[in-house]
Amino acid sequence: MKTLAIDTSTQSLSVALRDGDKVVAETTTNTKIKHSTQLLPLINQMFQVIGWTANDLEGIVVTAGPGSYTGLRIGVTAAKTMANTLSIPLYTVPTLQALAGNVQTFEAPALVLPFIDARRQTAFATLYQKEGNTFKQLFTTSHGKFATFLDQVKAHIAADASLQALPLYFISPDVDQFTEAITAFFGENDKARILPSELGLIHASHLGALPLEQVDVDTFIPYYAKLAEAEENWLAQNPEEAKLDEGKYVERTD
Repeated sequence: MKTLAIDTSTQSLSVALRDGDKVVAETTTNTKIKHSTQLLPLINQMFQVIGWTANDLEGIVVTAGPGSYTGLRIGVTAAKTMANTLSIPLYTVPTLQALAGNVQTFEAPALVLPFIDARRQTAFATLYQKEGNTFKQLFTTSHGKFATFLDQVKAHIAADASLQALPLYFISPDVDQFTEAITAFFGENDKARILPSELGLIHASHLGALPLEQVDVDTFIPYYAKLAEAEENWLAQNPEEAKLDEGKYVERTD
């Protein structure tokens, strides 16, 4: 199956074309360029280089979140629009599972903790147990203080003897900002392995090798894991109106 894979969930941007198990083309950037202006030109450029057109595609794959609000919207909107226009299936991969997939070639079994900076010492994070090329999720993907999450992970490992002998990989494009916190909780030893930030880049070419979920093109929305800052501010400033709307963010314009 010929597929286009897209990731715009973090600062980096990655697009890839696959033909079955073969990666035909990939472009990955890691600069503060605007995904909204670069995504479609990069896809078009890859089509031109390998001689494909959009009509050759049989499926679209996109990271589903969490991550950057704006980035997720850009990638998902492009993926949904193309899938709808071409009448082809849309598939998704959770962003943190895509990150965890970067350690597929590492030793197994192992624990993998992928995370993304969410500002103010908070992060989107989860924990996987890696067995071969499969990943069993041990924690629900969450948003909160990173130190609190590390404390929960440490306690979870301490309570399960089967996990204590496993190496623990930390992987993130933002790992440098949290290295001190990780070391404070887990020390500097062979069990806790902080991978360099370049290994925390999501490569769209890897998405097709991960478990995919087919979603409804019309109803799918990204998984944000938290409210946008503007929504949080509005809720704080309008607690009574928020209660009337059952906690949903609604701003009247009249």
